[in-house]
Amino acid sequence: MKLLFRLIVVLILLVVVVGVVGYLWIDSLAKAGVEKGGTYALGVETRVESLSLSPFSGTMKMGGLNVANPQGFTSPHLMHSGTFDVEVEPGSLFDETIVVKKFELDGLDLHVEQKLPKSNVSVILDNLKRLGGEGAEPKAEEPEEGKKVKVDRITIRNVAATFHLPTGPVKLGPLKVEVPVIEMTEVTSDNAEGVVVSELVGRIVPAVIAAVLEKGQGVVPPDVLNGLRGDLSSLTQVLGGQTQKLVQNVQGEIRKVLGEGAGGILGDPNQAAGEIGKKVGGALEGLLGGKKDANATKDDEKKKKKAGGLLEGLLGGKKEGD
Repeated sequence: MKLLFRLIVVLILLVVVVGVVGYLWIDSLAKAGVEKGGTYALGVETRVESLSLSPFSGTMKMGGLNVANPQGFTSPHLMHSGTFDVEVEPGSLFDETIVVKKFELDGLDLHVEQKLPKSNVSVILDNLKRLGGEGAEPKAEEPEEGKKVKVDRITIRNVAATFHLPTGPVKLGPLKVEVPVIEMTEVTSDNAEGVVVSELVGRIVPAVIAAVLEKGQGVVPPDVLNGLRGDLSSLTQVLGGQTQKLVQNVQGEIRKVLGEGAGGILGDPNQAAGEIGKKVGGALEGLLGGKKDANATKDDEKKKKKAGGLLEGLLGGKKEGD
């Protein structure tokens, strides 16, 4: 009887020790999972400065996710994050699939360094093709599958992108593009079991790049944007599915915001040109004495003639004696 009691006590102690060790190591395990998944997907070193996970409440804080540049580029980094605020269903931490209820990131610093023939972003987009089994050859050993993640909505705020362009005849300093918010929905809805971390990275990063390129219109030279759009399109054709859908949705949302900001005209360049033409034409018609308004008074007609005569004089119109 004493022997049985001792065995039970030993088993209880072992369970407690394993639980304590697991609790102490859970942050390190989660941190390692994020770093390995990011490094494999992007093909460059990915590191996390801090990560704190509470298994009882299901909350996680992660800060300083740093994605290094590919070899040969000199900007500080490709990406550096602010703080991730994540909430998961506590019970799912012990299942094969972790269910994420909240996924928000505040602050993301992105550097786009353009060199010939490719930019640092182009290299990363090529590396991501490995997730589709086509395109770029794997440059790192694929990590063990590990746990999967299931997340519906991701919100990223305060994205700041700096474009470093080659020095040409006209020297351009770094160009800044800011995206206040990026919303992604149904991120893993195509797979009821969720996706591994590397695949999740392969869905988030292209969507962020797409948002920056759309917001960069009018700031970044069109040839630079078009080149990166081509690389992004090539990637989405390889990965297809949810990655392609997320990119298209983000592009649509940014275009909608830009269009609304200009009274809806930016969505249709021909409409914009037409509206501007009407306004300019109307103003010139009034000054140069165009067609008469049925409701205009004699005084109005005299004013138009005087204005038209003034412009004719300035522009070299007919002589007074004619």
